[in-house]
Amino acid sequence: MELLAQPQKSSGLIGVAPPFVARYRAVLWEPIFGTGERIVALVAVEPHETANQAIAPATYPVIAAQRLRRLLGRERGNASANVLQECAQYMTHRQRVGLPLEDLRPLFRGFELGPVMVARAWGVEQLLDAAVRSVSAFGSAEEMIEEEEARQSPRHTVRTGEFLTQLRRIFVGHTKELASRFDVPLRGTADVPDVIVDYADGPLIVQVTSLPSTERQAEHTQREAESKLFQLNVARRQMSGNTFTPTLLFNTDALAESAGSEAHKHAEATYARLKRFAEFEGVGVLEAPSPSIAARLLDALNIES
Repeated sequence: MELLAQPQKSSGLIGVAPPFVARYRAVLWEPIFGTGERIVALVAVEPHETANQAIAPATYPVIAAQRLRRLLGRERGNASANVLQECAQYMTHRQRVGLPLEDLRPLFRGFELGPVMVARAWGVEQLLDAAVRSVSAFGSAEEMIEEEEARQSPRHTVRTGEFLTQLRRIFVGHTKELASRFDVPLRGTADVPDVIVDYADGPLIVQVTSLPSTERQAEHTQREAESKLFQLNVARRQMSGNTFTPTLLFNTDALAESAGSEAHKHAEATYARLKRFAEFEGVGVLEAPSPSIAARLLDALNIES
């Protein structure tokens, strides 16, 4: 969230206290369950008794849907944005009927309220920004994205890891033996290294990658896709003489962004480049904008084979 402009010296407001003074509580959330890393997702505010200008009691989401999609993928990101909005509306309603911050509770489990604090600012947006920064020890969505990417598994970017987790859950369902088709180790020889492929069933070997929505993600995607194409080539050598169908499956959710947007441009450019690489290597290409569609594609390929 951008800070609002500070008053200039020529304004005659130097030394004047900002009119917005509010008590607030940050609502912390663990977006990637099990990591133990929490970020500020909502901020509940109410007027302070010393405020020179009125501010209505309300709870505000402070993570943009675009950042949630970057962190969690398109489907989960959109769903999480809706959850935050619903939680904010519920808490706002409770505040408007007179519930003080001390007694406020989130609508859903998994959220944790911080202590009541005081912030002063020249506008509501700046007040919210100051509130988030005051508890910055818990991090921001942007920081978590960067940290997750920095320490990601060598095999997957964060987005691909999330996509595969959902794909496996959908595909396997209650048929637990289908789980053996995911993360399949292929044992090498003295001159061929071991590799792990994302999905394997008979002659079908599939590696998964995700199209980016930012320039920074494009760098990670390039490395991930090149690594997985190399692994498919290793698998080809390991299965020399056997019928073999190497395939690269793209998570194309970023292409659903508005045409002409930066996210769509990054996704489109990366896809065109990586598709050429795959064709040069003799690797088949599949596209799936969601894990559920990817599961249907794999199921159809299994039937055909």
